[in-house]
Amino acid sequence: MTLDPSKITLDQLAAVDAWVWADYNKIKLASGEFRIEGHEYQAGIMQSTAQKRVCRKAAQMTFSESEVLRTLHGMIYGFYPKGVLYLFPTDDDVGEFSKARFAPLIEYNPGCIGRYVRSTDSTNLKRVGRSWLYLHGARINQRVQGKKDSSKLRTRSVDKVVFDERDLMDQAAVDMALERFSHSDVQEEVDISTPTLPDYGVDKKYEEQSDQRVWMIKCRHCGGDTCLELEFPDCLQETSDGRVIRVCHKCRREIFSKDGRWIPRLSGREVEGYWIGQLNSAYVSPKKILDMFRDPDTNLQEFYNSKMGMAYVAAENKLTLADVYACCGKEPVKLSHQGPCAMGVDVGKLLNVVVGCRPAEKKTRVLCIARVSSFNDVHDIAQKFNVKVAVVDVEPELRAARAFADAEPYGVWLCDYNDNLLTEPKWDDKQKLLQVNRTSVCDSSHNLVRGGMFEIPRRNEEVEVFAKQVSSPAKVLEEDEKTGSRRYTYRKTGGDDHYRHALNYFWLASGRIGIAEDDTPEARLMKMLRERQINESYNPLRYGLGLR
Repeated sequence: MTLDPSKITLDQLAAVDAWVWADYNKIKLASGEFRIEGHEYQAGIMQSTAQKRVCRKAAQMTFSESEVLRTLHGMIYGFYPKGVLYLFPTDDDVGEFSKARFAPLIEYNPGCIGRYVRSTDSTNLKRVGRSWLYLHGARINQRVQGKKDSSKLRTRSVDKVVFDERDLMDQAAVDMALERFSHSDVQEEVDISTPTLPDYGVDKKYEEQSDQRVWMIKCRHCGGDTCLELEFPDCLQETSDGRVIRVCHKCRREIFSKDGRWIPRLSGREVEGYWIGQLNSAYVSPKKILDMFRDPDTNLQEFYNSKMGMAYVAAENKLTLADVYACCGKEPVKLSHQGPCAMGVDVGKLLNVVVGCRPAEKKTRVLCIARVSSFNDVHDIAQKFNVKVAVVDVEPELRAARAFADAEPYGVWLCDYNDNLLTEPKWDDKQKLLQVNRTSVCDSSHNLVRGGMFEIPRRNEEVEVFAKQVSSPAKVLEEDEKTGSRRYTYRKTGGDDHYRHALNYFWLASGRIGIAEDDTPEARLMKMLRERQINESYNPLRYGLGLR
């Protein structure tokens, strides 16, 4: 039977449309009544029927509130019979959400929300309609067979998972949470976050998987479309009376955010992606944003993340592919070397191996990079390169790493990252254990690559993998929510970073080996010249020596 749209009542429409439901019932939030004015961009998000959505947004853009309302609406009207899992960065965030957002919705809206919520004293568990709402923090400290694990996340079966501030979450918890709707017919997934680093978290998903929707504002004068985020700072213009207005990028006349609509920049992608910054906020002055951008003392990381909804990292805090490729020499990956050589081994699904030498006091050269499947392969590599010192990742295969260290005829130290260590690396020569501050040694390998005295083999497929993994980590400043203390740490961005840690271990080992004889073609030629005591006017081509 075909339903006549003209005969649909508001009650019927509200039952299937979370945005209409919130407006129709005049939902009262902790911050005031739900309003369309000033939040026009919420409609498209709350009315979306996409199975997967990602929201890359500036701070205080009410995306989280929109998703809370959408979730409660869906549970009240039976769209999520198996329940919903809400994941937050920490347990403290769970408590804050339950107290500051969920409780007021129940108290202030007894008719349209409160009567559907059964009384419960649990911060982490709420009964809404016939479904359960699970609230959990995403930090996992428990390990099972070397892997992070959480029994609470493993035992929940749900129809929908919401990651609130995805960029601040433990990836192991994210992966575990996604397994919770493996047997659901709904399988709705939502990522919401203020972005942090490029090619990481919500930024990576928006750029690589979504249809990249932007809030496109139609000009009332020329009809042109302008996305403020894409046109910044040219989208702002100072007026004669000192104001700053948003302007059309075509006719330069004033435009208004409420005249916008969501436009996808790409087609054929299953994930709906939304990006919006405070340039579109009705509560943040464009002048304030422009002044912050021009202020030389502004923290650009915070500005781009929180104001623009853009990922950002300062050049001094992350290596680039170009930085690594600039270290490429003329020589291919070596098959052997007379040494003495140092070796670093990072342990994962594969063993990432970096072997090299010190051709001069302040110069370091990588001779071989390889990913192998067993410590037997690592043993063979060490023999071919006359390795004298090796540093091996102590986790997650402690027994295998210890057995390897005990069996090798040269010095092998098992390395453990210790973020509380504030001194130089601690070498325990008796137990063959090494403790080092993770941030400190990543700083050292960062400086090594950019220092001009570091060489890697010429570019090939494995060198390209090496470059991507070495340039993956970025240095960020993190704050402990409980103590308020702040410290720098490295967080991986675009994929694996195993070669970066293998490089860290190699760099540590290289400080304990002697100078190796340089075996480049130029060095071999100069050695011949010295041995034959031939003067500088000697022409090698005349005697058929060449450069090989």
